[in-house]
Amino acid sequence: MSDMVEKLYYADPYLKHFDAVVTKVDGNKIFLDRTAFYPGGGGQANDLGSIDGNKVAEVGKEGENIYHTVPDSSFKIHQKVHCDMDWPRRHELMRGHTGQHILFRAMQEQNPELTVGKVDIAIDKKTLFFNGEMPWEKLKAAVSKANEIIAADMEVIAQEVPRDSPLLSDVRMKAERIAGEKVRIVRVGDFDAAACGGVHVKRTGEIGGIAVVRRVSGRQASDLSIQFEIGSKAIQAASALAISTLSISEALGCAPENIEPTIRNLKAEKESLSEKLKASSKDALESLKPEKIGGFSLYSSMLQGSDRKTMNDVSSRLIRQEGTIVLLCDVSENAFMVVACNEKIAIDCPSLLNKGLDRMKGRGGGKKNFAQGGGSDAQHAEEAFKIVRQSILDIISSQLGCG
Repeated sequence: MSDMVEKLYYADPYLKHFDAVVTKVDGNKIFLDRTAFYPGGGGQANDLGSIDGNKVAEVGKEGENIYHTVPDSSFKIHQKVHCDMDWPRRHELMRGHTGQHILFRAMQEQNPELTVGKVDIAIDKKTLFFNGEMPWEKLKAAVSKANEIIAADMEVIAQEVPRDSPLLSDVRMKAERIAGEKVRIVRVGDFDAAACGGVHVKRTGEIGGIAVVRRVSGRQASDLSIQFEIGSKAIQAASALAISTLSISEALGCAPENIEPTIRNLKAEKESLSEKLKASSKDALESLKPEKIGGFSLYSSMLQGSDRKTMNDVSSRLIRQEGTIVLLCDVSENAFMVVACNEKIAIDCPSLLNKGLDRMKGRGGGKKNFAQGGGSDAQHAEEAFKIVRQSILDIISSQLGCG
């Protein structure tokens, strides 16, 4: 198929219905002489809709041609068809893509070194992956600026220019990603200009507002990523976060504007207490006395805030002594357990450990005479400790009885 498809989505992004002619059929893939279905690209998801009432399950590209996947279809070449766009989906994606352009440009004003890693504009999630530093205060300023641009209802214009056009001098673009001799520019008033193959709204006011709802570090080959919402979803998300902030401020006993310093102070206090707790726990471990049972020495203790490395080091040192068995369980935010014994004692430590971890919803392992593991259900740690301890006592009793 050599004829180029007419891309109606560029000619009129607001086209909701159109007629076309089938030029090729390849299984469930239908090719048309003209289409308003955007096949996806530039981070924007593909359009959906129907052809002659048959649901379009996917739209994509094969070279310069666009296919429309219609399951169980019976279309024929040269057949005239009527197509209907899923307009709410298209408009949401257009608004989200244009909103991303505005948001990133506003972020770049705060940090000119910022670069885009990836864009993912879908119906359920809109994410911008970027490289560079973006502290919370700068992100706050960027979101505020983006909403000013949206409220200003600026005109959004798309145009194609030659690769050597002087109009590209102020355009954000990665030349190596652009194929062909033409570059498509999307301009948002005098605020931003970027090379982009996506479909956009005519005016920024259509976006209806933007709100950042999540920030994540170091994923998908980028320094940071932010998830955002637009329009009514942005208002709902921002309102929910505002209520959560007020609830947190009440729980902390401070004004909303003082939440951050209050949390920083609490974090510092927690770290200080944690260090003191570790020191106290270390002292308790170092002074731990064994329970003598026949020829066995059982060191067992419930701890709080102990350092795991210290627990392992102390256990390793103790089991060098003949007849020694160690059972330690620390309860902090999660639970951590060590079961160890002198290598001459016939005890399967991983098996005993797993009896405890089953109660704590945990995982762990190790070798026959030294096992360790943790669990998220710390409230059952004491019960788990008692189960493992009793199992050890039963084994000791059995071995003493055999002796």
